[in-house]
Amino acid sequence: MPNRLIRALFIVVILVGITENIFAQDENDTSKVSITQKALDKGMDLITRSGRDTVLVEKAEKKFLRYEGMIIRNITVENLGFEFSIYGKEKPIVQKVGRLANKLHTNTRDKTIRQHLFIRPNTPLNPYMLGDNERFLRDQPFILESRIIATQVSGTDSVDITVVTRDIFSIGGSVGGSFPKAPLIKVYDANVDGRAQGFELDFLYDMDRTPKTGLAMAYTKSSIMGSLADFAVYYTQLNSGISLGEEKEYAMGFSLERPLVSPYSKMAGGAGWSQNWSRNVDSRPDSLFLNYKYNVGNLWAGYNFGSEKRIQDRRREFLALRLFDGIFLNAPLQEDKLNDGRYHNSKGILAEFTLYEQDFFKTQYVYGFGRTEDIPFGYNVSATLGYTKTMGFERPYAGIDLNYKGASNSGSFYEILLNTGSYFRKGGLEDIAIQTGGTFYTQAFSIGKYKIRNSASGYYTQLFDRVSNSWLTIRGNTIPGLRVDEVDATQRISLGFESSLFTPWSLIGFRIAPFTSFYWAKLKCPTCEVRNQNFTGLSLGARVRNENLIFGTMEIKGTFIPNDDEGHSKFALSFRKNLQFRKTDVFVTEPNLISYN
Repeated sequence: MPNRLIRALFIVVILVGITENIFAQDENDTSKVSITQKALDKGMDLITRSGRDTVLVEKAEKKFLRYEGMIIRNITVENLGFEFSIYGKEKPIVQKVGRLANKLHTNTRDKTIRQHLFIRPNTPLNPYMLGDNERFLRDQPFILESRIIATQVSGTDSVDITVVTRDIFSIGGSVGGSFPKAPLIKVYDANVDGRAQGFELDFLYDMDRTPKTGLAMAYTKSSIMGSLADFAVYYTQLNSGISLGEEKEYAMGFSLERPLVSPYSKMAGGAGWSQNWSRNVDSRPDSLFLNYKYNVGNLWAGYNFGSEKRIQDRRREFLALRLFDGIFLNAPLQEDKLNDGRYHNSKGILAEFTLYEQDFFKTQYVYGFGRTEDIPFGYNVSATLGYTKTMGFERPYAGIDLNYKGASNSGSFYEILLNTGSYFRKGGLEDIAIQTGGTFYTQAFSIGKYKIRNSASGYYTQLFDRVSNSWLTIRGNTIPGLRVDEVDATQRISLGFESSLFTPWSLIGFRIAPFTSFYWAKLKCPTCEVRNQNFTGLSLGARVRNENLIFGTMEIKGTFIPNDDEGHSKFALSFRKNLQFRKTDVFVTEPNLISYN
């Protein structure tokens, strides 16, 4: 990827963001003090779940509609400390922990919060944009809760805006790996000095590894100079970067992404580059070790048509262009990898036109433990055209993605998708892939202080005229603890059901949600002795989370599999930590080839 092109996009993304955030704000207006205090009190009340712990179901823009068109006079930022809990009055031990956290933690600075705002003083109030901005703040990894309060200035057509936020304790760490033989220690801070910048350092000591130690480092910065563009750079010896091959990989790289934060924004784009190389840390024989090195470059940009439409109209068209380039500087020499597309140069150009309309409603007890979650509803229709080159094949590509998200006033919601993609060569279609399915979540039922939410999902995937695409597989995301990837499957059907119980149980701020799941999947392999292979799994487990802390949900789960790929029953016990269910959704993404594994 040409360095000048990457630098040019970096500058364009930053300048566009700064242009949208260039207007100054008057922070010295003393006439707003009493209004701000009332707004702060209201924001604290809205954030707190205690005493009225019914499940919220509310459209993002609802509370702002009465102020539509009024002129925004002042914008004030208020950040709550850890002594304030979203659950109301906590136990004394939790309150003591909160006071200690306040001493160790630097609250997000007012300037940093303002760099994540795209509402401006002296402009008409757009209730939908306020809803988008409130959600955007909640999506930041260092923010637990946010509320934007609009207060009409008496006798005028103006409003004052108060942005109320509550931080997450951003300092974290963990001990993982295989203890004590191969411990992996992680320390990180996602909001150093309250400036929306993060550092992470990972250290591995493994007696069976050569060398015995391994390091990984990363730096991130959110909304650089108020541009709403996020930057990340990393170096890893722990195979923790973007990895294409089978071996343990070292890697270094960077990314710059400016998402489309609202239908009223004009542009989105990004750039990224990484270099990866395999390292024989397990001292495997040369005949088995895959020795390779590759670079991956990615560049995309898009324009949002209709950002100036009337406030109530959120239907938009988005046109984006993407260039990607994966270059293998060294490829593995093993004969069985010569036809594996992962170890060949891959480059292409994709153009995508998207028609979308999307809004959000606020609720709780989907993935979180009482915090506000933003659930999207609306549609997204994308058509992609491009030209790719891989494994010696130079082929045009075309794809269509249909996605619909629905929601009811009762709090249930669902998603339906249909994706298809194909390449063209020698006057015909090849590597055709079709995927369809969906997920349904029931409303959260309250039984006393307990909440129950159920979900069901089903997906169907089919390959036709396969040439270079990967065969269909079953992995942990289909049935936990099961891996089936040694069959030439062209069809896959999967079903999943889950029931989660959100309890009021708490131990030093950690809340518990037991769950049970059932999975079923079928692979169809036309060339196999058994053409239709069926697999099931039944799981019991629990998720634990402290919403005040930066690390994600911890999950322990046991799964019984009556028949694995070798016809044996097995029990798989898994423990996952730092699960991130936090990100809600984005309006558009970079152009992509169809993905089904």
